[in-house]
Amino acid sequence: MTQRRQTSQEGRQIRLDRIVEILELAASTREGIRLSDVAAGLGIPVSTAYRLLAEMRRVGMLEAANGRGRHTLSAAFAGLGRAAELNEARFASAEPYASAAADRLGETIYLTEMKGRVVSLVGFRRPSTGEGLHPGNAFPVHASAAGKILWSFRNDDELKLELERPHTKFRTTTHVDPEEIRAELERVRRRGFGVHDEEWDEGVYTMAVPIFAGRRIPAFAVGVIAEKERLLASFSEQAVFETLCDLRDELEKHWTP
Repeated sequence: MTQRRQTSQEGRQIRLDRIVEILELAASTREGIRLSDVAAGLGIPVSTAYRLLAEMRRVGMLEAANGRGRHTLSAAFAGLGRAAELNEARFASAEPYASAAADRLGETIYLTEMKGRVVSLVGFRRPSTGEGLHPGNAFPVHASAAGKILWSFRNDDELKLELERPHTKFRTTTHVDPEEIRAELERVRRRGFGVHDEEWDEGVYTMAVPIFAGRRIPAFAVGVIAEKERLLASFSEQAVFETLCDLRDELEKHWTP
């Protein structure tokens, strides 16, 4: 096999992997995924994500949703949408506990799951009073609280492959150097929680803790997303962490993933 042919085949394999990951993201939500969700969740340039979405629309995998820049699975791939139904059912059983925590903090509580290398949204609950933020649908390793805490438990081989991928520098504070990301993940695992502190969205703060549910390596995380000034004016970081740990304990006792 010539070097050119081998490189071409490797390129097609990487591209196929990315298409599968986009399908998994789209299948996890009814509202559709945005260009930014794909770029962030897969760790690829926006231009690459744009081309992939366009080609997936062309071949009938995805369709534009309501003209709002979101993409949903096409009818041909609607069977994959059962993942969204499963997420709704799973979050329904977690909702009473998430709701209590949301009202306690006055901010949105969200639940995520890691499948393969993609961390996606399972569900969220806004507080009963006030306006809570939407947590988004993708949670990258380098710029999200849930992505950090879940990736911090992965083995070295998996992490090495992930850190070799390009990562979007959303803001000047976003770490994209592999060694900087690795150091942050080690710190996150020691502390027991991940934090997004304006690394992706200005003025936004999130914290997430892992849900073990009897496993050594967690597949789920629960977190809070809020306007930074509003949350930290009312609660210390330690108080937020303790609230999430209490919620995690309730879910591990009463919730079946």
